[in-house]
Amino acid sequence: MNMQRFTIALLICLVFAGGALAQDFDPYLHQKAQDYTDWLIQWHSSGLGGVSDIVFTDDNYTEIERTWGAGDSEDWTATYMVSQALRYAVTGEQQAYDEVKRITQYLHICQEITGDPGYICRYAALDEPPWNIEHPLGLDFRHEGEGEYEGYFWLGHQSRDKYITWFWAMAWAYDVIDDDEDFRAMIRTDVREMIETLVANDWTIIDPWGDIWAAASIDGILRFQMAAQAAFILNEPEFWTLVDEVFEGQRLYYIVNSIAFFNKYSEYYAFINVYSSAQGLFRYWPDRERMEYIFRIWNINIRPQSGFGHNPFFDAVQYQACKRLETCDPEDLAYIEQDAYQSLVDMNEAPNYQRHENIRQDLPMDEFSVWADGILANFPWIEQLTGFDIDPVIMPAREISDRCWESVMWERSPHLLDCDDPDYPEHVTHGADYLIAYWLGVYYGILPGPGPFADPPFTDPGDDDDTTGDDDTTGDDDTIGDDDDNNDDTVDDDDDEVDDDDDAVDDDDDNDDNNDAAGDDDDNDSGGGCG
Repeated sequence: MNMQRFTIALLICLVFAGGALAQDFDPYLHQKAQDYTDWLIQWHSSGLGGVSDIVFTDDNYTEIERTWGAGDSEDWTATYMVSQALRYAVTGEQQAYDEVKRITQYLHICQEITGDPGYICRYAALDEPPWNIEHPLGLDFRHEGEGEYEGYFWLGHQSRDKYITWFWAMAWAYDVIDDDEDFRAMIRTDVREMIETLVANDWTIIDPWGDIWAAASIDGILRFQMAAQAAFILNEPEFWTLVDEVFEGQRLYYIVNSIAFFNKYSEYYAFINVYSSAQGLFRYWPDRERMEYIFRIWNINIRPQSGFGHNPFFDAVQYQACKRLETCDPEDLAYIEQDAYQSLVDMNEAPNYQRHENIRQDLPMDEFSVWADGILANFPWIEQLTGFDIDPVIMPAREISDRCWESVMWERSPHLLDCDDPDYPEHVTHGADYLIAYWLGVYYGILPGPGPFADPPFTDPGDDDDTTGDDDTTGDDDTIGDDDDNNDDTVDDDDDEVDDDDDAVDDDDDNDDNNDAAGDDDDNDSGGGCG
């Protein structure tokens, strides 16, 4: 079946090849993305906007019985929203614009409904069937909405992965919707409340009743991401200072905290949180030098365990980072482009229902996993002491066409020896996994389309702009628009011309530097941040 779809896509491409422009979308992949979007809007996003899997009453897919996995809804809601922000940046389509605003409003509600400006819910919906069937009364993490949200319910026991995707989505929404100041002001208010609460709570998620649940601490790359995206949105000196403080406070801890060797064998799902976090981090981190440091450790501790796994979402994040740093290996890029295309061709079309249709290949085993599994079986105290849980896996990553059905493809290991594979066609997934991989691929020029699009330029710490060739002296520009913090430019603080603030055009065109009011110098005074 997958080979048939690939053949059809190839024939379509050949038909259009003669007169096609380089920026044309691939017709098969692009239509699949549109079908997933339409299906998701119709069935998988509740009246408030939360995205989840759906169980239908039968395989005619005309009546909803209940949600499935709504406790993780915030992750997929935000991921879907980022895909539509990317789509809008690429196409300018009205449907994408409307979806970005609709879902951002839902993410705002997820914060507002809890009654605590620093706490977001996992899911919020009408307290009536079919939305509340999965989470009936009596569950300790189910809460009733109050005030204007009376008649709704929301889910708590929050963990850091929901915060990762919430910040990620808010940054993209703020970035692409630049024609609605009320909308952007709402985002700034929400982000300010969230980041200030996290800092006040020492980067720990605390619920409205003072309780802390599993996976509540935020550190390492996750803290980098949230600080950078908050600073991008708020663009105030205190939040850029927070970026500096977070980096200096976490730079050594990040080396240890980011070790992901064992995630290949157990809890592989953690990688989807790391890559969601990294996409925003690699996009908005403001300076090259410190991003090079972060990316160097990333390529030692994270990428070897999660790369080249026929995962176009993960590969697109890697691709964007090395492109921004101009350090990409041409062979790696060529592989990513080819593999992303084939992997998305092989993914199911909408509606993507649970199915058992693949006969998985016998592939070579990962010998370390077999050995470690035997050791832990013989000495169970090691697992009890360390928490290591290593299952036997295969060495090569399975291609998409050779994998078990998954609700979210990128959340499960491509190295699984085998897996539960029930046949439950009434269970249909939302498709945000396809959409994020597709639109990231188009945006960064991995897949056919009008990409690549550029990320914000780097700025230089301690320098008032990002102009190549000026003095770039750390600490010489604390006043916006001035390069020596004295606001008079009478000091020879530069390089080529005595008493001149830049080596090209002077700010007042007379080379005397005696009247530099803040903001009148000739550099590209962005005031810091990402431009």
